[in-house]
Amino acid sequence: MKKERKLLFVMLPMLALTIASCGNKNNNSTSGNNTSTKSSEAPSETYTFEQKEDTYGLIPERVRNANCDIDFLVYIEGQNGTIEDIGNYSPDPNSTPKRKYSPEDVTSIEMARWFGAAQAFKEFAPNVRVNLIYCSIDDYNDYLKTYKDTHGHVPQLLWATDHVGELLNSGFNTDLSVYADSEYYQSYNEYFMSRFNYGGFQAGFPIAAEPWGVFVNTDSLERYFVLNEPVVDPVTGECSDEYKDWVDNFTWDNFMDAVAKTTTPDHAGLSQLVEYFMSYSIASINESYIKTGRIDLTSDEVRPVIEKLLKYENKLASNEGTDDSYCVWRYPDFSSRQEAVDVFANAKTWLGTQNFVEDKYATFYAEAPWALTTLSSYMQTHNLSTRIDFLPYPKVDENADPFTGIAVEGLTVGNQCPVGTDGLEHCYSANSKLETDVAAYFAMFMACDARSIESMSKVKYVFGEGDARKTYTGQLSLPLVKKGFRFSWQDNPELNANDPSAAYADNFDYNLKLWFDLYKTYLTSGTEAKVNEKLSNVMYGLTKMIDSIYGNKVTCLNFWNEPVRIPNETGTGVEDIFRPWQARYTYYNEQETSYAVSQPTYVSKILEKLPEIEAKINDNSDGAWGYLQENVDMYYGYDSQGNSIYDVLNKTFRDYN
Repeated sequence: MKKERKLLFVMLPMLALTIASCGNKNNNSTSGNNTSTKSSEAPSETYTFEQKEDTYGLIPERVRNANCDIDFLVYIEGQNGTIEDIGNYSPDPNSTPKRKYSPEDVTSIEMARWFGAAQAFKEFAPNVRVNLIYCSIDDYNDYLKTYKDTHGHVPQLLWATDHVGELLNSGFNTDLSVYADSEYYQSYNEYFMSRFNYGGFQAGFPIAAEPWGVFVNTDSLERYFVLNEPVVDPVTGECSDEYKDWVDNFTWDNFMDAVAKTTTPDHAGLSQLVEYFMSYSIASINESYIKTGRIDLTSDEVRPVIEKLLKYENKLASNEGTDDSYCVWRYPDFSSRQEAVDVFANAKTWLGTQNFVEDKYATFYAEAPWALTTLSSYMQTHNLSTRIDFLPYPKVDENADPFTGIAVEGLTVGNQCPVGTDGLEHCYSANSKLETDVAAYFAMFMACDARSIESMSKVKYVFGEGDARKTYTGQLSLPLVKKGFRFSWQDNPELNANDPSAAYADNFDYNLKLWFDLYKTYLTSGTEAKVNEKLSNVMYGLTKMIDSIYGNKVTCLNFWNEPVRIPNETGTGVEDIFRPWQARYTYYNEQETSYAVSQPTYVSKILEKLPEIEAKINDNSDGAWGYLQENVDMYYGYDSQGNSIYDVLNKTFRDYN
């Protein structure tokens, strides 16, 4: 039986360490216009959320009429600053009425989505000002701490470097389940929402869904005769049966075969060896940790598979000559990697995604699976004719299921009314409840409303330096809305005249089509994706990944939703419990150089270490999950035997007396 109890927050000092200082702090960057007060004793207004649907769709009148500032703290690598009222944006700086911003002000693909969504939201809530505070990844927690110290509360919105669960541990999340009656809330893909739900406490909203896998340059497969037929049939415009069979049987053996066949003195088979590659192929590692909190590296069934893949890693990393040098990067004894200019002289590896498609220096590119949209935007803007596809991770063998990954990113609505030790809410200002509503509706509108999605697909931004400086268009996630969902107002002809998705059966199809039209690099023919024809003109690998993602045949491969960090031994910060495994190429080099992945002793040395690695991760797992359990126990309490009512690992309520 579920115990009905819902506290908003009790701040716990235990994980204050997740706000530890790191990077350089720029105090001037957080000085936007803010309407909230610093005092944590500001009176709470008498207000209860109520959903009111009207001719404006699903945004309540209270939110539409709000006159307030919403501070939004995000990370954008290599940039720091504050831009106020980002909804005051137009691609035409000479528009009337005069707009404040133009494409020159949107300086990254990450920033573009916030601008596009805020511009659309401002059409319905014209006096809401979304202020974007952005900083580099290493600076984020420092900015968050400075903001909280300065303002007396966390920002209203956070796209954080710490995971949603870790923010929950720190008491920073608003419980978003209070919006469960909203059609926006109900429109979300249930699986994506579940990634941020703890016993009914909705700790975050999905803000992006990105497939994770391996990029392949199919031109290289044709050029070096990995395949006998063209990847795309010149008559039908669809992927050939041979290519489809190759993707369906994308095992580690076939992956290694393609790497070897496409490696020449000036072309590498693989751009870089990736430490987490193996974890995506073996279910007893990532998938097992997500489902059970434990990993298996040593059982009789798993150990031979790990040994086989360790040998492949060793072969890929070998630097004994051109014939055995399959990767652009080399892995010497004392460092994680170095550029192999003596072997692949034309590879400009520091340019990463650009050179993968521009100079075609490698067949496979795996270290940045999140770069799908960046690759596509770059290729289109530079008029590159390279054909690429995005594949599930290679299978252990032909009998295994392909492992498709998806990273579901969460957006946190910052808690403005924490519960004190007296059990009462302590709002930071009289506007705290209103600001929370506005932030929550902006987040939901951004992710699910067709008007926001259309705006984000058209937003323009400028990126690059010198001759490479170009104007790009659009930034979209894969659909976050569930299949077959239509909002109630969309079926009213008097209300949907301005609905860009009106011609589509559901919002999912509209979002997916817009996504493919924007990132058309992955089309086999034509300029638009045939969404209603089962994606018949989309590259086969990406089609399989999308089918898997939305067919509930995928496990979130990254640990953005599970606890994986614990206090380090010195108590000065946190450490990732998976580091001994994920960084095995270099982790043990500090102790003995024979562990280096490029050395002949690598396989035997890591095999010796497997029991130690497994035990350390599983032991630390108890602490990592335990911290989250302690915080959830604050909300639900214990049964008569002192057991937790809600089990965070199994995501279930226990029966109690």
